Amino acid sequence: MTSKPTQRIALLSHPRTNSNMFTKLFESQPDIVQHTYPFMPGYMWGPDRRLGYKAKEVEEMYATLKTNYDGLSTQKSLDDLERAFGETEAQGKIPLTKEHVCFMIQPKVIARDLAEYSYPEYPLEPLVDRKLDIAADSTLSEEGDPNALPTNPTFVPDRFMNTLTPIFIIRNPMRMIPSWYKNTADHFGATTKDSEWPFTATFHWCRILYDYYENYFQAHPREGFPMLPIVVDGDDLVLHTEDVMTQLCDLIHLDSSAVKYTWEAGDPYSSWPAAAAPDDLKTPAVKKVIDAFGGNIARSTGVVRDAEKYAKPLVLEEEGKKWEKTWGKEVADDLVETVKKAMPDYEYMMKKRIRPRKA
Repeated sequence: MTSKPTQRIALLSHPRTNSNMFTKLFESQPDIVQHTYPFMPGYMWGPDRRLGYKAKEVEEMYATLKTNYDGLSTQKSLDDLERAFGETEAQGKIPLTKEHVCFMIQPKVIARDLAEYSYPEYPLEPLVDRKLDIAADSTLSEEGDPNALPTNPTFVPDRFMNTLTPIFIIRNPMRMIPSWYKNTADHFGATTKDSEWPFTATFHWCRILYDYYENYFQAHPREGFPMLPIVVDGDDLVLHTEDVMTQLCDLIHLDSSAVKYTWEAGDPYSSWPAAAAPDDLKTPAVKKVIDAFGGNIARSTGVVRDAEKYAKPLVLEEEGKKWEKTWGKEVADDLVETVKKAMPDYEYMMKKRIRPRKA
């Protein structure tokens, strides 16, 4: 009988946090099999679609991609992920998934926490945990603690969530938010006035899921894992790559010497969720989106460190002036306010992060 791996890794991220580079660094681990973005394609294009952007560009992409994702309900996304984890573990490997936390949050929680924006509560039936990830003799088949508080803010069943080794990746909002705005404005016709903006331009969802896990592991310590959940800063990952990855691998019992910091350039259209669509659905607009969000890392051959970009600390007032030159005063003012709102959650999680030893 194949021995069960000791863990299941979940990279819990937010758009524009260098999370694609993070998964790239994990690709060199021989015992890991990745299953990335289990819920985002369904969130954007499936029958339970909750994407708030309604611009012409988005609706045209939806018309193109709809038939391919018509069967990808949130329930099927969970079933597929559980099944993939089970198959990976049956091979004696460690499954790894990456997802942006905002695409996993329970719609009722989102509507509640964004009530000031009159954010809609999208309908979503409770998901059924079919336990497709576990064998009959697996210890993972045990039920969760019946006395545990129902504080999991995601729609993913507690039983499955609690088997994961959660690693959060965050990044300075002064870098994350303008990058997110640029890409969504350029390719989704997004504005800072869309209902989607306060939903995605925040680390609130990462923080509440972090708090869930922190409380869970305080009540249920995992032997051999003294630091759970784990937080990594995306800028630390760029500036102190080997240091952060070595510490992380030690914490989760991976061989840090196996991590490769250079690689061969690849095809961006084969490494993003939309790559699952047949080639005839990859219209120029779809390809532009794929390239915008995954092109740089796909074509890279290693970690790119822009010395000028990190030469001095960011100052919000100065950044706001740059944004005004690029997008105008109204957008710049909105971005500045968004950064101010995101900063407390970011700073809260930064205190929990793996700290570079050489910084």
